[in-house]
Amino acid sequence: MNAIALGATLYIPVLRPNLIEICLGSNPELRSIVVCLEDSIRDDEVEAAQARFASFLLTLNTISPALAIYVRPRDVSMLAWMMGLPGIEAVDGFVLPKVESSNIAHWLSIMVGTNHAFMPTIEGAEAFDRAALEQLCKQLLPFRERVTAIRIGGNDILNILGVRRSKHRTAYDGPLGAVIRDMAATFIPAGFAVAAPVFEHYASLDLLREEVEQDIEHGLLTKTAIHPCQISVIHGCYQPTACELHEAQAILEADARAVFGSQGSMCEPATHRRWAGNVIARAQTFGVDESDVVSAIRVA
Repeated sequence: MNAIALGATLYIPVLRPNLIEICLGSNPELRSIVVCLEDSIRDDEVEAAQARFASFLLTLNTISPALAIYVRPRDVSMLAWMMGLPGIEAVDGFVLPKVESSNIAHWLSIMVGTNHAFMPTIEGAEAFDRAALEQLCKQLLPFRERVTAIRIGGNDILNILGVRRSKHRTAYDGPLGAVIRDMAATFIPAGFAVAAPVFEHYASLDLLREEVEQDIEHGLLTKTAIHPCQISVIHGCYQPTACELHEAQAILEADARAVFGSQGSMCEPATHRRWAGNVIARAQTFGVDESDVVSAIRVA
């Protein structure tokens, strides 16, 4: 599964009683989940969480999941334990927490010899260190085809500063803005996808919509979600407009002119081809916003 196909990835504690129902598609909008045994589980719940996870795997092998299932362990030793469990092949991959250039080799040593995809999460002080991000990118390059996306642990990063994101502004208007831009600039040109961080104020859907639009502008085409109400908003933003789709198709035409105009904007296949490919992928996955269909017909 590529990053665009993940859509809004919902984090779910492994102790949630309806976990199997969610995997079976109880929420038809949901495309991917992360079954979490890390921050959503208290220290005194770890033993119960591990027992539940082992049972979950056995059940998972008897059903046909309706979505992509990733798992987040607490640490390297828990990942190693998971890999030895019966039925572990039923999950699509793993989210690796608190990844740094100093510990990525330990995580990768467990992943070698498996076929699972994985998503490293950057959520420590290295998020503020462009050189460290470049080093981590180089370490991950041999595994690029297995890395579904690089995840940004926004709340952990803000915790380093002793702050919490505003309820009134997007992540791009606070300390996370520079972090997101640095991660996008480091990993996306190297061929990795980057997942946008969670928007924790789930009652503020208009602000979430504004943030997702900024995510898209920065090349982040999948996003962590913490509440089901966020899913439709995120997926709605991922729908390209009919005009965008028309332009993307024109840019990708084999006989497209080197430069042409569309709705008062310049289209240049040499520089817009990757954007056009992403628009097509978004349309195939989430559909098209038809609200500007009249404008799209007038593209010239």
